[in-house]
Amino acid sequence: AATADEVLYDVQFIQSNGDTLLVVSGDPGILLYKWSAFLNAMDNPSNGNIMLEPIAQFNPHPSPSDGEPIEINCTSYSAVDNALYGVAGDSFGCYQWDLESEKLVGTFGGAGKNRSNGDYLHDVMAIPNNNHLVLTAGEDGAITFWDGKERKIIETMNIQNTMNKNKQLVTWQTQNKGQWSNGSNLWVSSMDRKGDWLAAVGGSESGNNMSLRSGPNTAGFMATWHLPTRTFNSGCVTRESYNAIAYNQNLDSFVSGGNDGRLTFWDSATGECTGRSGCTSSMIYTLCCNAAPSMMVAGGTGGSLDCFIDRVKAS
Repeated sequence: AATADEVLYDVQFIQSNGDTLLVVSGDPGILLYKWSAFLNAMDNPSNGNIMLEPIAQFNPHPSPSDGEPIEINCTSYSAVDNALYGVAGDSFGCYQWDLESEKLVGTFGGAGKNRSNGDYLHDVMAIPNNNHLVLTAGEDGAITFWDGKERKIIETMNIQNTMNKNKQLVTWQTQNKGQWSNGSNLWVSSMDRKGDWLAAVGGSESGNNMSLRSGPNTAGFMATWHLPTRTFNSGCVTRESYNAIAYNQNLDSFVSGGNDGRLTFWDSATGECTGRSGCTSSMIYTLCCNAAPSMMVAGGTGGSLDCFIDRVKAS
């Protein structure tokens, strides 16, 4: 289990062999819990903290530079391949484990012949019903398509290639004059999809994502692609940099959060910004839209979670 000084970066639910499993990733690697254990603990509360042991733990390779453990930033599960993918900020890139045997199958996206992103990876998405497709994204500003079964590159989409010669992102808003400063390095922080449509968000180094509020320079983007044809659909440059995006089925919208302390809603068909809702946290790092049909949960700085019913903050 994680210790008090370890950071957890991602949590999600998966279904495996009829069980609901909670997947937790971060500094301790990947921890796997049976959700039924949490429910039992909540039905039988004690006076202190409840310590639950994971049913499995998946550890990436130690750092090749100092031998220290490497964190896992995000995970994705393929039920077709029974594979658990985890992306890290090391030279091995994306790890692939077999969930049943708990053995490491291989790595890709890091140094060597299967290198593509070749930098700190933020997100991974398995689309198993599409020829074992796996997507990775990170600091190099690219979204890379992989054959998860063979661990080979299919194609790479570079965010810079969606811009015109003036470094302006092609947008649905012709009046949007935001542009990247010369030499800006873009990064992709998060992806989600609605059917055949992929949405991605991120920022640029010049945007200084470490600040709680962005400055006057353009700092981020939201863009969508058509997955089957790998073609760019729409995009928008923003003053905010974004750390997370998720599809909200109830609103038929993509929802993003970042360094402006708000949730931004995007029409899933046009990519148009349709509204914003304020959060308690000044920096949003993660959000979930599938907890219930109309519920969203956002978390970030400040140690609090904001719960929304549709677009209205409930708690």
